[in-house]
Amino acid sequence: ELCAATIVMEGTAEEVAFQNKLINQIAKKHRGIAGGETNGKRGYMLTYAIAYIRDFLAEFDIIGETYETTVPWSKIDAVLAAVDKKAQEKHAEYNLPGRPYVSPRVTQLYHTGVCIYFTHGFSTKGVKDPDIIFSKIEHALRETIMEHGGSVSHHHGVGKIRKDFMPDTLSAASIDVLKDIKQAYDPDNVFGIRNNVFAEE
Repeated sequence: ELCAATIVMEGTAEEVAFQNKLINQIAKKHRGIAGGETNGKRGYMLTYAIAYIRDFLAEFDIIGETYETTVPWSKIDAVLAAVDKKAQEKHAEYNLPGRPYVSPRVTQLYHTGVCIYFTHGFSTKGVKDPDIIFSKIEHALRETIMEHGGSVSHHHGVGKIRKDFMPDTLSAASIDVLKDIKQAYDPDNVFGIRNNVFAEE
């Protein structure tokens, strides 16, 4: 098996040098190699191309999306297994062609847990209303993520797509406080219209 990691080192020159030395020692111990900074930079540039890749795949009857979440260390395996299982179940339920594509990757590490990115897609060839089906499956996968210890989002936010999950994420009192603050600072409802807990406004 092959594993690649993009590692950002921060701090003073001395701290970065120490981190670099330590990471290289760990890599060497496990027969790893340092690939330099070029591929890391290329990887970050890919974020600008993602939308175009989606458009390209649509020409070949493939629909897909990425979902991200924050997961405690102790729940990683449970979330990964549950999402894969749910994607397979929903694929069969909607009688979709072929097999679903589900590929998770850990993108950020923290003391308390990780950010997991899921790339999910399937063939839409001969499928009626694939966007509606995809939306329903996406909702089911987010439910599964949260049921197994993941968060509603890591950094993509809530917006309109995940607004239905907020009553399960925040208490009614917390939602009321947010609405009161928004009313005080944005009485004309200019910002965040129909997003998040302000969806019904």
